[in-house]
Amino acid sequence: MFDKIPSTNKRLFALSLLACVIEAAGVLLQGLAMLNKLGVKDVFQALSLPDADKVSIALFLTLALATLFFTLVSGSAILRGYTRKGSYTAYASLMISLGVIMSPLILGYPLSTSGSMAMLVGTALTFVLGYLGLRIRVAEGKAMFLTPVEIAFIAVFSALTAVVTGSTGIMLPSPTGGYTNIGDTVIFVAALLLGSKVGGIVGVIGPVVADLVTGYPRWFVTVFAHGSEGFIAGLGRGRNIVVQAVLLCASGFIMASTYFVVNVFLKGYPLAIISYFRDLFGQALVSIILGLILTKAVERALPSIRRKRTVA
Repeated sequence: MFDKIPSTNKRLFALSLLACVIEAAGVLLQGLAMLNKLGVKDVFQALSLPDADKVSIALFLTLALATLFFTLVSGSAILRGYTRKGSYTAYASLMISLGVIMSPLILGYPLSTSGSMAMLVGTALTFVLGYLGLRIRVAEGKAMFLTPVEIAFIAVFSALTAVVTGSTGIMLPSPTGGYTNIGDTVIFVAALLLGSKVGGIVGVIGPVVADLVTGYPRWFVTVFAHGSEGFIAGLGRGRNIVVQAVLLCASGFIMASTYFVVNVFLKGYPLAIISYFRDLFGQALVSIILGLILTKAVERALPSIRRKRTVA
């Protein structure tokens, strides 16, 4: 099947990977420069940063991760033939990337010359990706972004996610900060039943509402961590249970890794790795098992919800 993909689409996908690698290197250099300003020489020790700096650095890293994610999604969409959607996603990534480059100055940190240059090169490649993608003329059907039924399900599942996240989080506080919860279970069920759009939106709204209610200060990390988690999990809609389990594991890994990357810069590697294993096994794994069980139960009870099926 890969041989049937036009060579131009393959080259643009490779371009998206290159843009991500270069931009990630720039983000790393800039993040280290921000820590150096605070007197931190390395991240392989427990860190204790002021709360204001934790929020600022977490915001920078979250925006950077969102840029990399959207660039990869753009390249993947173009590879699959959705060139217009991929190009628009590349331009969205471009806008976020410009904000990432300027955010250290806005937040009061020095710019890393090498880091800024690398991020600018990555941003330029993303612009080229979007521009060339639009030049590939492929007929793409127009469809409503969200149907009324999907909107209703988003409201219900978002509310359930917020309640489950907040209630279990209060009972399971983490010794390294934040809280452990099984709210991901509801995100997984929504994603597997209704797809990536619904899963991604529920992954954003539900956990963020819970964070705001419980007073978690770095709620914006949740937007990307759980939004991407729901989006990736939604790719398993209509697939067999093995494929669904693999995609849920991948989405849980992305969620936990997002928090890990941010925590390394905020808490240092020792505490970050503890939080990482907590998120992987205490939160994601439990939610994956519960999510698969509940999804199959709902599908048996409501067969009509499985109306969109694909061959695994």
